[in-house]
Amino acid sequence: MTSSLTVRGTLAVSLPLHVVADRPSGTGPWPIVLGLHGYAMTGESMLGILRRLAPEGSLVVSLQGPQTALAPGTEGTSDRKPGFHWGVSPDPEENRACHRESLLRGLDWAIANFGDPSRVSLVGFSQPCSFNYRVGLAPLRGVPFRAIVAICGGIPGDWTDEVPALHKRLPTAVLHVSTTEDPFYPRERVDLFERRLAARFETVAHRYYGGAHRVPSAAFDEIREFLSRNG
Repeated sequence: MTSSLTVRGTLAVSLPLHVVADRPSGTGPWPIVLGLHGYAMTGESMLGILRRLAPEGSLVVSLQGPQTALAPGTEGTSDRKPGFHWGVSPDPEENRACHRESLLRGLDWAIANFGDPSRVSLVGFSQPCSFNYRVGLAPLRGVPFRAIVAICGGIPGDWTDEVPALHKRLPTAVLHVSTTEDPFYPRERVDLFERRLAARFETVAHRYYGGAHRVPSAAFDEIREFLSRNG
């Protein structure tokens, strides 16, 4: 019997990244609102949310996660519904790379469709929020986002109150929206977010709205005003 050696490696493959957008009439350039949905959602469902919070005259772009899942609760039924996400690999670096490349490709698409590369705001619900903050601190092609809105999501788990001595806060305005009955992000967990974000970004606000793990409709007006002011 001949001996054998098991060899493992990691290869890169291309995945489709679907985009759905609302583009204003005219020629632009328009401020870009780039939105990312939560786990097992779709780009279309996130676009419906973005329409209610984006300022008028924005190029509103919803990216659909390139990896697939079934919507929770439909797995064993005849009415199984597909959903999408931004990576659940046990290797966090793979998830971050998938998310960052998706953002970069989505931003390129928006700019090619008359979006203004100097006026880009990033909106995320749930799963991509912590990913978005990481990219916000290391901006795509070195250009800081004008604004970041995070709804019912977290911050990177390795961020603490301490930041490197040479760190310079980025000129990005941040609005973090939490809900009071969110089982994934309870009050005792999220109360510390504002000060940790404020150590890294110049303008930070943390708001609470009633409800569970969902986008609170009561927050739409505040988010729209925030994006109008900062985007």
